[in-house]
Amino acid sequence: MRAGRLLQRWRQWRDDTRGVAAVEFAFTVPVLLIVYLAGFELSQAMATYRKLSDTTVELANISAQYTTMGSLDVTSVMNASSQIMSPYPTQNLGIVLSEVTTDASSNATVTWSQASSGATALPVGQAITLPSGLASPSTSYILVQTTYRYTPTVGANFIGPIPMTDQIYMIPRSSPTIPYTG
Repeated sequence: MRAGRLLQRWRQWRDDTRGVAAVEFAFTVPVLLIVYLAGFELSQAMATYRKLSDTTVELANISAQYTTMGSLDVTSVMNASSQIMSPYPTQNLGIVLSEVTTDASSNATVTWSQASSGATALPVGQAITLPSGLASPSTSYILVQTTYRYTPTVGANFIGPIPMTDQIYMIPRSSPTIPYTG
């Protein structure tokens, strides 16, 4: 008789569906929350990288319009980055603005280089490998290199800072070279 009662109780418990939704909810909410937060963080990182790319292009575009550059000109160009990067903070932004010149054999070297925000300027005379198809004999290029240390909003303790870099070469527009006079 006792075995019959146990079997009956087992069947009642097995067929009872109360609380199933709560159990399923408890399993799915953490997964959905992680997916949502990861998507949010990924979109923030992509937006920041887009701003970094915009900053790189605009700084090269502005610099390529000069005929000569002094220290105040370089400072003005570098300061423009804060407006372009807005609303993202610029304390993690490093910028290197350089002129690279090729010789008659299309070997590229650094003519001058200036850096800001803790970045390191390239040594004058350093050989540079230009992207394939870009090197033309006896040509000058403006090289802008940017770095950004992106700190995630959510999960910064798990992921840590994400380094982002970008660079662009641009030919001077108003003169064949842009000498640095500063």
